[in-house]
Amino acid sequence: MTTRGSVLTHPPGGGAIPDEREQIRAHLLDLRPELATVIEFGPSGALLLPLPGGRAIEIGRMRRRGRARWVVVSPEADGARLREPRSLSSAAHLALAAWERGGRRCREDQGGRRCREEAERFSSR
Repeated sequence: MTTRGSVLTHPPGGGAIPDEREQIRAHLLDLRPELATVIEFGPSGALLLPLPGGRAIEIGRMRRRGRARWVVVSPEADGARLREPRSLSSAAHLALAAWERGGRRCREDQGGRRCREEAERFSSR
């Protein structure tokens, strides 16, 4: 099955979800204050940590095993990796680790060529 765009959804309205999303954002900023200018919100309301090549780490809610849960989705060369954190703090740690790996891979690559190729392959799915 091929999907385009975010697989994460957020129901409209208030409640615990916006508060939890803000807690995750606060954890990210505690870990890396410089992310304040980087963190974005996707169309679904998911938190996004942009990566080189137009990709991003997504932190959002997804229906898994019968209920909506927080997940961290990170693009990989052959698709995407989905992780279910144990806590809101864990979601921030998982996302930050994936973001650092993704950025480091691109910085280490020769002029980002591999990242552009991966981004093209990822976006064509």
